[in-house]
Amino acid sequence: MVSISLNAQVVFEGTAESVGQINSSDGQNYLVLSSFNDSFAFTRERAAANDLYDQAELETEGKHIEYFVFNDDLLQKGMVSPIGFETENVLFYSFVEFEKGLYRGAVRKIDLFTKKDTKVDIPFFRNKAPVQSGCLSENLQFMIISAESNNSYGVEDLYISKRKADGSWSSMKNLGADLNSGYQEITPFLAADNCTLFFASNRPGGSGSFDIYYSGRLDESWRSWSEPRRLGSQINTNGSESSFSFREGDALAYFVRSKDSDRYGDIFKIKIRESIDADTTATGQRKESVEEVAADKVVLKVVDAKNSKPLAALLITANDTSSNVNGIFTINSLNKEDVEIKSYGYLPKIISLDRTLAAGENLIMLASIAKGETIRLENVLFHRATANLMSGSEKDLDLVVEVLNDNPKISILLKGHTDNTGDPAINIRLSEERVNAVREYILSKGISAYRVAGKGYGGTQPIAGNEREETRKLNRRVEFEVIENE
Repeated sequence: MVSISLNAQVVFEGTAESVGQINSSDGQNYLVLSSFNDSFAFTRERAAANDLYDQAELETEGKHIEYFVFNDDLLQKGMVSPIGFETENVLFYSFVEFEKGLYRGAVRKIDLFTKKDTKVDIPFFRNKAPVQSGCLSENLQFMIISAESNNSYGVEDLYISKRKADGSWSSMKNLGADLNSGYQEITPFLAADNCTLFFASNRPGGSGSFDIYYSGRLDESWRSWSEPRRLGSQINTNGSESSFSFREGDALAYFVRSKDSDRYGDIFKIKIRESIDADTTATGQRKESVEEVAADKVVLKVVDAKNSKPLAALLITANDTSSNVNGIFTINSLNKEDVEIKSYGYLPKIISLDRTLAAGENLIMLASIAKGETIRLENVLFHRATANLMSGSEKDLDLVVEVLNDNPKISILLKGHTDNTGDPAINIRLSEERVNAVREYILSKGISAYRVAGKGYGGTQPIAGNEREETRKLNRRVEFEVIENE
């Protein structure tokens, strides 16, 4: 169990030790770990090497470890660096070549078993720097790349590419000025919560030429981050540190350190303290199960509304943000505060921390915003027989606005429904007026009109019986269908 608290330094045990068996005088850089087994890969600066990489084995701490050494040529013709393991045998890597006076970067992947090597298509990808590094998220849905592109703030910036439903990758998006500076941001590592990002930077204020920093993602835009903080003196020195990473659940973290220059590094390891209190500050992460929590504690468990599978989620309060890869949050105070629950690819939900929450597990069900999904806005209500929104409806509508802002490629169709009592023509007109009221509210928040369509259906599409008021009221609803999300 690893916990990251942005209110304090990441806690380590003891001092860092060189992984002496694999370090050489040629210099090691750009370390990545496999989440599938104990394998890892890194770059060694060997200009005379003919092959892309060498394969070797290591016995350490009772483990049999396979590692892959990518052979760099000291920037004479270009450079290579591993990015991350897609499977046990398939590895993504950065490739930069120097041709006709220009550097050109790309992402490639190689099957370590068959040696098949292919380019990874990232639309509009451009890196004009002589170096490039990156990481794959543990769930393989996000790739963070350090590159110098047309919209970089300085030299190398951090960018994200997201894997689409069909397996292809989106164009690169700059992670923003909260993270990136006018200096170099390199060797990113995204923790398993998909919120905590580690990287190296030579920005002012560090101990040496490059220090390791970390920051927490605050929303789904991937451009809002907590202020980057430096890891402590057990990691950062007056030399150069980079490539910090660890496997989820492992007791060791690894990184690259150079005492004498930015180039000739050695791989180090250090123990992470495993027993840290649950974080209650900005974008911390803790893995725990409901069984670990005392019986009198209130626990929120965030799940998919359709299949009840746990979701990695954020819990956002007025003062801070916390995250959990399993979507489990322990509440120590029922103070009637409203909090927001978010998960990537789902409509957020506002809940109140009040006495209606039971001791033990409380399921928080989030609805997917995948294309074709229809989501009911349960708390969007109208005064009887009118299109006037009742007070409090704004909370749900603001969540829809938030989703549209966080996901600029989403378009929706608002749907208005009534029960079947009264004149059908009047019901159609009333449902249309209510849809228009909701649409006007959303557009008033700056959402483009072409992204929000609307239609009233009256009582023609019931979801419950109309015989009794208890079920008839379920048919009086506003919902939206995701008609585009690409």
